[in-house]
Amino acid sequence: MSNMSQVQRIICTFCSKSYIFFNYKTHEERCSSNPKNLGKCPVCQKEYYLGRKSRKLITCSRSCAKRLYHSKYEAMDYVSICFRFHEKKCVICEERKIVAVHHFDEDRTNNSPENLVPLCPTHHSYVHSRYCLEVSSQIIEYVKNWKLRNVTA
Repeated sequence: MSNMSQVQRIICTFCSKSYIFFNYKTHEERCSSNPKNLGKCPVCQKEYYLGRKSRKLITCSRSCAKRLYHSKYEAMDYVSICFRFHEKKCVICEERKIVAVHHFDEDRTNNSPENLVPLCPTHHSYVHSRYCLEVSSQIIEYVKNWKLRNVTA
């Protein structure tokens, strides 16, 4: 009984709780007050505990996760916007079967029709590679002509 009373206890540097020496290291690694285990919610900006099993939680709650999912889903709507205002064909090769959408100013949040350019996957890859000079002049010309045709007076 005297051995039990002499068990060394250590105070956690993060939460100030007392732990037996053998449990201390595990607790400190998983402590909910340890900054290494805290994340910042991208929706509400609140700090939250990432959890023991998964360090990959993205939001602090299910309601924030739903709001994040729906905002991403709405952001994908740029494809619909593009094909409402542009013909569904690549502006370089006129491919019609598989057509991607390129953000002309490279800003994925700018979904205005004049910023969206229909390209086949091959030419869209060109734009984002060392071959961009092979297609850039045609894309610039397309955007310039599209703006001239679609100016509202």
